[in-house]
Amino acid sequence: YYAARPTLGICALGNGAGRVGGGGGEKSPNATVEKDNESSTINTAVSNFGSFDIELISPASTYQIARSMPSLGHVLIRETPHLYTTAVKPYIQSIVDNGSLSWIKNVIEVRKEKERLLLNHDKFVMNVDTKWRNHPPPLTTPRKEWYNHPSTVDLYCLGIVKQSDITCLRDLRKEHVPLLKTMEKEGLRAIQTIYGIGEDQIRVFVHYQPQFYHFHVHFTRLENEVGCAVERGHLLSDVIQNLEFDEDYYCKRIITYKLKKGSPLQNLIESYSKDEEEAMVDAE
Repeated sequence: YYAARPTLGICALGNGAGRVGGGGGEKSPNATVEKDNESSTINTAVSNFGSFDIELISPASTYQIARSMPSLGHVLIRETPHLYTTAVKPYIQSIVDNGSLSWIKNVIEVRKEKERLLLNHDKFVMNVDTKWRNHPPPLTTPRKEWYNHPSTVDLYCLGIVKQSDITCLRDLRKEHVPLLKTMEKEGLRAIQTIYGIGEDQIRVFVHYQPQFYHFHVHFTRLENEVGCAVERGHLLSDVIQNLEFDEDYYCKRIITYKLKKGSPLQNLIESYSKDEEEAMVDAE
């Protein structure tokens, strides 16, 4: 699948030989022909539209292809604990169980993206996020040149926990507060050391719903507003404080967030809500 606009493109191809930045896949019998077709598609797009920054994901999951499709608009979801337990949590678990997150193990065990590694703590890793597109090329630029580099205005780093039993915000309990505090403290210290950017310039937050269901924390420069919309972002300092007030805070509260219309989770929630309404009518 290929969808792009000038200067920015995403190419997600369904039957390729591997995934850039993630887990690999087996070659198909027609891999050579498919590779030629994929190259032709990309070359045609470049000649028609001009230069591109391209992210290649092959094979691409249904979720990745859906993210690249034109938007049908969005809806606001008011997720109650009951909705989470009966519909959303099983959906998350199905993603965890199908093996599509295996690439994360390669990252946290530093078998992949070594050049992007900023911090390898015994509880988590922190990498340069791929959304920080104007970062100096990690493989060719000495790290001493990263310090106070002009691109730090768009700073975007990602901390990923090493334990696999925390999928998202809903799983957090008071017992995780020491981990969260360590991620915040050590992540900010690494950014100061490597990039020369003080902690009062860094936004630290988590997403709900997240892009992938293995708990991770975002570190961005205040000038960089990517991903921090109020209906998705939760400041880590607020998360820590909430858990200190109530150890089960995130399994009790209603969480409101935005979903793309037609996405798998939005379709599931819509179907579940209709079933619930019909059941209530029948009960009356």
